[in-house]
Amino acid sequence: MHSNTITCPNCGHQFSLSDVQKHELEEMKEKLSQEAKVDAEKRALQWAKQQIEKAKQDADLETKQAKQDAEESARKQTVELESLRKRDEEARAKELQFLREKQEMEMKQKNIELEKQQAIIEARKSMETEIKAQVEKQQSYENDKMKLEYDKRMAEMQKQLEMTQKAVEDANRKANQGSMQIQGEIQEDALKDLLMSNFPIDLISDVEKGIKGADIIQEVRDSFGQSVGIIAWESKNTKAWSDSWVDKLKEDRLRVNAGVSVIVSSVLPTGIHRFGLYRDIWVTDSESVLPLTIALRAHMIELTKTRNSLKWKDEKMEALYHYLISPEFKAKIENIVEAFQTMKDDLDREKRAMEKMWSAREKQLSRVIDNTARLYGDMQGLIGSKLEKVDYLELESGE
Repeated sequence: MHSNTITCPNCGHQFSLSDVQKHELEEMKEKLSQEAKVDAEKRALQWAKQQIEKAKQDADLETKQAKQDAEESARKQTVELESLRKRDEEARAKELQFLREKQEMEMKQKNIELEKQQAIIEARKSMETEIKAQVEKQQSYENDKMKLEYDKRMAEMQKQLEMTQKAVEDANRKANQGSMQIQGEIQEDALKDLLMSNFPIDLISDVEKGIKGADIIQEVRDSFGQSVGIIAWESKNTKAWSDSWVDKLKEDRLRVNAGVSVIVSSVLPTGIHRFGLYRDIWVTDSESVLPLTIALRAHMIELTKTRNSLKWKDEKMEALYHYLISPEFKAKIENIVEAFQTMKDDLDREKRAMEKMWSAREKQLSRVIDNTARLYGDMQGLIGSKLEKVDYLELESGE
């Protein structure tokens, strides 16, 4: 039952109500109750709408985030795949670089071997050239020496010719003055004097009387005083020629070891005019003794010179042999061998260094390939068949 009073909410004073007022108040309460109900329904509807909108927004946000996550995941997978491809390309590039460097090293080693062979050939040529130069130098020295000796001999011969001409003139003058010699004949003493006066460097000696042998022995000497041979002289003063003289002088020549034998006679064998070679023995008249002696001496000196020249050839070979076994030659060979050994040691060191570097790079390449394969396997496990294949990391068909 409703009260007929109403209390003021501010001062607490109570007012009495009439029936009309009570009715109005009831209506007002009913209206307010209806409005409150409607308002509550509106607020509930508004809240429901807000919840629906919020749910929709949350759903959209979750969808957008899921899409972004999916796109980010796809982007990361693309980046990882690109990185995998780059690593694979780098591994292939390093492998190719390794093969190129290996080929270059092998080529360098071949070039060093060729250079070493060329150095051996050049050293051999240089050694042959040096030996040849030394031989030519020795030959030049000997040629100069021989030329000097030849010039001296020519000067000596010229001097002897002048002395011979003077001696001939003196002999002619003495003959005209009625000297002790008969024209066309020459005695042993006169022959000896003639030889001694014109060839003072030779050793002229008589064969003692009673001893078998030639009359005079002339030991021919060169300008250096070296003996070059012996001339055996036999003087005959008869009116007829005898071949027995030749046989006897040949025996005498062997006895005194003479290289040349000469018979001086006013009577010569048939067919010989003034002088000539008869049965391996020289024969001459008195007027041709000096010219013949000069010619024979020159021949003997030249023959000795030729023999010495042949001897010098043996000495050259001996000098070459001594050079080849000398410490100087040994030192040069040792220098060449040492240079080649140094080149070989350098090559071995470079080879070991390159093999060490190749081994390190092989390990690095193997590590890169292993890590790349593991990464590729992880990506393939996450993405599956959608991941593009890398042929280098796949099994070949049939395996």
